Amino acid sequence: MSYRRSDAILTNDLLEYCTYVVRAFEADKYREAGITDLIVIPENATISCGEEVHDFMTTLWWIIENTPEGVIAVLDDDISTFIYRLDDTIAIKNDLKNHKEIVTSELERLGQMLLDLNLGLACDNPSGASYNYTQEFTFKGMIGGMKIFNKNALKAKYNREDPAMSDIDMVMQELYQNRVILQPRYIQARAAIDKNKGSTQTSSSELYDFLCAMKTKWGKYYDYNLKKNIASINVKR
Repeated sequence: MSYRRSDAILTNDLLEYCTYVVRAFEADKYREAGITDLIVIPENATISCGEEVHDFMTTLWWIIENTPEGVIAVLDDDISTFIYRLDDTIAIKNDLKNHKEIVTSELERLGQMLLDLNLGLACDNPSGASYNYTQEFTFKGMIGGMKIFNKNALKAKYNREDPAMSDIDMVMQELYQNRVILQPRYIQARAAIDKNKGSTQTSSSELYDFLCAMKTKWGKYYDYNLKKNIASINVKR
């Protein structure tokens, strides 16, 4: 999924195959940038609840609802490399041969695991700190730039009246209904682009309103440290 970054194409250079999902008004710019495999979101498109596609979450749900595959990987458009992370980190694109085959195979493997386990969501963790690696997989955690959905098992829903709607809320919904998500800690997407470009600016008041909505909805199971700017999911496993 990409928005106003036709001049900064990155993620497709990491994969054997991928499709860019873009808005209709800028589809030609992406074609001019060399992207030929496109899904174009029509003007005034809506998702199943009737909400018009206008931001990150409605775009994400439009993709989930309008792609034919049962299992899909949805990646941020500003990923410069994937890393393997154990005791040390390895940049797959820079340090390994056949990086496209490796990354694509890892995504396919994770998608197959979701299918086998009948789980709805897999995602990487946004924190790249080396001390954050403790095991190959965990079953809860914050959501990063790599998301994989098994549509038949996905329990999360979009509610246009809910101010807590976000990818973090998707994780919470999956933990509430499916009990676990699948989070690989051994592989992670790394972004390179200024997040302000092509993204929606969030004011401090909007962030505060969102955090209040999350606390109201999820109570003790969600927390946010304003001083450290770190969110936490307090679900025991």
